[in-house]
Amino acid sequence: MRKSNINNNKGFSVFWPTLICSCLLAEIISAKPTKAPQQYNVERVTPALELGEGPHWHSPTRSLYFVDLHQGKINRYHPESNSFFSASIEGYSDVTLIVPIENKADMFVVGLGPSLGIVQWDGRSNTTSQPKYKKLVDETPGNRLNDGKADATGRLWVGSMGSEMADNPGHYHKHLGSLYSVEPDGSINKRLSNVSISNGMAWSMDNKVFYYIDTYKFAVEAYDFDITTGDLTNGKVIFDLVANKVAGDPDGMTIDKNGNLWVACFNSNHILKIDPITGTLLTTVQLPAYQVTSAAFGGPELDELYVTTAGYQLTEAQKAKRPYSGAVFRVTNTGSTGLEGVPAKAHLCPENQLHTI
Repeated sequence: MRKSNINNNKGFSVFWPTLICSCLLAEIISAKPTKAPQQYNVERVTPALELGEGPHWHSPTRSLYFVDLHQGKINRYHPESNSFFSASIEGYSDVTLIVPIENKADMFVVGLGPSLGIVQWDGRSNTTSQPKYKKLVDETPGNRLNDGKADATGRLWVGSMGSEMADNPGHYHKHLGSLYSVEPDGSINKRLSNVSISNGMAWSMDNKVFYYIDTYKFAVEAYDFDITTGDLTNGKVIFDLVANKVAGDPDGMTIDKNGNLWVACFNSNHILKIDPITGTLLTTVQLPAYQVTSAAFGGPELDELYVTTAGYQLTEAQKAKRPYSGAVFRVTNTGSTGLEGVPAKAHLCPENQLHTI
C-alpha cells in the first residue's frame, strides 16, 4: 500500500491510499493446454464519484475525460502529473457524455439530459461555459441520453434510455430508447429503436462491424457497418452473458488493436475481454468496485486500460466494504493495446432558430 499525491482543481494536494492489486487474469481456453496465468495491476487514480461514465482518452492533452453523470460534472485525469480536475455545467444535473471536438481546443460535445450541447472548458476550472448549440435528440418524455462516441469519420453516435422506475430504483423503463448518429452539420439519424438502455459502442479495426450493447439484452451484438452512410444491418448476438453464466449487466465497452472487446459489467466487479469472432470469453479482470461502467485505453503507449466505476445507490455497508466504488482505476500489464478516442466533427456556426450543432 502506498500513497498517491493527486492534485485537485483547487490547487492543493489530496492524499489517499492508492489501491494496487496484483491479481490473476482468469483465462478461458477451449481445447488447449492450460497456460500460466497472467499478472496484472489495478490502481485507483481518482477519488470515488457517484456514477463515473464515458471515458475518452484525448492524446493532444494526454488526458482522460469522463463524466459524473447525475452530478452534472465533467472530469479530467492527467496521468503525467497525477492530477484530477472536475467542473460543473451549471443548471444541468444529468451530464451523460463528453467528447472533444476536432481541431477546437477546450471545446467538447456533452450530453445534457435528452439533448446535446457544446461547452468550453480549460480542463482546470471548476465550471464550464454555458452550453451552446443545444439540440434536442430524443423527444420521448422522460428519456435521456446515455453513452456516446465518434466513429472513425468523426460522426457522433449517441444512445438514449427510458426513465428510472419510481417504485423500483435502479431499474428503468424498457424499449423506450433509441440509437442515433449525429452528422457534423447537426442532422440526426435514428439508427435503432426499441432500445432499453443504450450503452457500449465499438467499431472493428476495418470499420466494417459495429459492436453494440443494449444492457437489458444482456448480450453484445454486432452489425454490418457502412462507414460512408452509417447504415447498420444484419444485427446478431456475438456474446450472451446469460448463456455464458457471466454475472452483471453489460455496460460500456472498448476494443483493442487485436480486435478483442473489453466489456464493463454493471452490478458486478469485473470487466470482460471477449473475442467477438469466436464469441469466447478470454479474460475476466476484477476490480474493487460494485458497479463497473466503462473502459478506454490510454497512456503514452495506449496500453493502460482506464476503467470507470460507480457507487450509485449503494448501502452504507457496501460503501464500507468497497469505499472506492465510483473511482477510476488503471489496469496495466494486460498484454493489450487500444486506440485513442476519436474527436467529434462539428461545424460551429452562429446559433440559429434550429439550434443546430
